[in-house]
This record gives sequence, structure tokens and C-alpha cells, in this order.
Amino acid sequence: MKICFVIIELDYFISHRLDLAKNLAMSHEIFVITNIENASHEKLKEISNYGIKLCHLPGRKGSLDILGYFRYLKSLKNLIKSFKLDFVFFVTLEMSTLGALLNNFQENRKFYFLITGLGPYFYSKKLKYILYRLIQRIIFILLKIKNNYMFIFQNADDQQIFINRKLCDASMSTIIQGNGIDTNYYKYHKRNIESEVIFLFASKLIYSKGIIEYINASKELAKKYPDIKFHIAGKYDPSNPDSISEKEFKAIQDSKYIKYKGFIDIKIMRDCLYESSVLVLPSYGEGLPKIALEASATGLPLILSDVRGCRDCIIDRKNGLLIKAQNSTDLKNAMEKFINQKELINIYGKFSSEVVKKNFSIDIISQKFLKIID
Repeated sequence: MKICFVIIELDYFISHRLDLAKNLAMSHEIFVITNIENASHEKLKEISNYGIKLCHLPGRKGSLDILGYFRYLKSLKNLIKSFKLDFVFFVTLEMSTLGALLNNFQENRKFYFLITGLGPYFYSKKLKYILYRLIQRIIFILLKIKNNYMFIFQNADDQQIFINRKLCDASMSTIIQGNGIDTNYYKYHKRNIESEVIFLFASKLIYSKGIIEYINASKELAKKYPDIKFHIAGKYDPSNPDSISEKEFKAIQDSKYIKYKGFIDIKIMRDCLYESSVLVLPSYGEGLPKIALEASATGLPLILSDVRGCRDCIIDRKNGLLIKAQNSTDLKNAMEKFINQKELINIYGKFSSEVVKKNFSIDIISQKFLKIID
């Protein structure tokens, strides 16, 4: 069978879908349609060595560029037709919207819409996003006259929101929690709790990831516990509408109590996790945060917001702590608990790794994907 992933950025595919694609490539022919114009030769060669075929599709200028949508859609339609694909996975809500529209012009193949999260603008009251959601709603409603598709959600909360808003029917949707973690690569490692405690925030530097709450909590704790370390690893992209300001970014770079490690490549992120004590992600909402599962696999306890997607990664007070979203004080208190009770780092961390092996390993998740296409 010919299986294709349609995804906007190659780097996002590598960081979030490559392990899954490698597993599926053992029994199926795998294609990836994405923008590869800025990819290095080494990166392209590595992917092709796994038997994965990369197909270049130039990116668009912006998510609200209507003409760009249709040009992109036409090119995508032609690629899918030329490769004679059997199953097509559209990754992210935005890409799934395009896939749903494209489904009206495609026959004899199954489309899957991977809703990896709703994003910070799903509830925005700005007119442009209200209009975009209206168009999106019409496209998804029109989709219901066909039966050659399925929505795949990473958590039950997102699925229920779509069902309640009549964007999809329960019978045409399922839940697969993430894309699988390679537990042979992200191996459990017991932390030395006699050394300093290192908190790690690893994500894009955008407001909806809770970066400001982490900065505020770290600042307060640094006054009381000068030996504790606070790290940030993530990409700063000022073109992202949700990005922190240039002033806020410079403050991170110049901070005396926070170490900014910059953007960490996926190949060295594991080392970054191993040197850390606790992963902190006070996000406002997720599909299923892969960094949290990778951290868990290595034996890190988690501090996550009690919101959709995040709560799927934690059994509260077993492998981490759930906190109130957008609440710096609650976050500070949770971080302080690990400072004062260091033994919890390895107790929770060991349970973290067991949770990933039992529920989120690459073998388990791959089998779930194979099951829906059989």
C-alpha cells in the first residue's frame, strides 16, 4: 500500500513523524509531501535511506492567503493523483482543512485528518479567525456526504469539541495518542538528586506554551534558591503571531537566573533531557506534547498545565504534577515541591518511563495506525 503524509514543514515531520514513518515503511511504501527547499543534503539523504520518498511542495505565504490556498491545493491534488496513493494523512488542523476540501476531487483513496492540536487561535475573537473558522466549518460539514475519511485526534477533549461543534461525527473519528516514542533511543536514566536541580522548559517561545509563566515562576524561585538552575530551549520566531516580543526575548538572553540554550536540534535534545531534573510545560492547550513523552521516557517527572492534551501525559502525583493554566503562582509552588522533596524526581521519573512504555511506545502507536488502514 502507498501511504503519504502531507505536512507543511520538513523539520516538523522529522521531529514528530519520522519514527512513525520509519516503522510504517517496513511494510508499506511511504511518501511525504512537504517543503524541502531549505533542507540540507544530509537530512534528505538520511530520510531517503529509510525508504521514505520525499516530494517537494512549495510553502504558502500565510494561513489566511486565500489565493495561496488554492494554488497549493491544485499542486497537492496533482501530486496525490500522480503517485496513485492509497492512504493520505493530513497533519495539523490547517492541513486537514485543505485535505477535507481536496477530498471532493479525489476518489478511490482514504483520507485521514490528524488533528494534532487546536492551536491558540481556535477560540480567537478576531474577525479574520472567526471568518476562517466559518469557512473551515462549511468545508468539514460538506465532507459528511462522503465516507472515505476519518479524523484522528490525539486526545479525547479535542475529539469531543469537534463532535459538539458538529465538525465531525463520532463514527468517523478515533483517538491515537501521538506518534510513538522510541524507548530504545529515549532510555530511562536515573537522576543524581544530590547534584543541583535543573528545570527545563523546551518549546517554541510563544505565549500559549506558558513561557511567561515559567519566567515569572523561575524569577521568584531564583531569589529564594540561588543554586537551582532554570533552562529554556526553544526557537524564537518573531513571524509567529503568538511569539513573545523582541524585548521579552532579549530579556531571556540577558537573564542572570535563566540559561537560554537556544534551539536544540532533535539529535541532541536527548542529551538536554538527560542533564535536566524536571520538565516544565505550562501550556494553555496541546494535542499531545511529544517533548513531554520523550522527557518521560528518559525518566523525567513532569509539570504540565491541567488542560487538554497535557493531562493525557500525567497521572497526577504519580509521574508529575498538574497545575492551573496561566497561573505563575501555582507553577512556582509545583516547582518548589521538587526543590524541597528531591526524592520525588526519581520516584516520579521512574513511573514516567513506565507510563510511556505501556501507552506511548513507537511499537504500540504504529500498530494502531496499521490497524486503521488494514
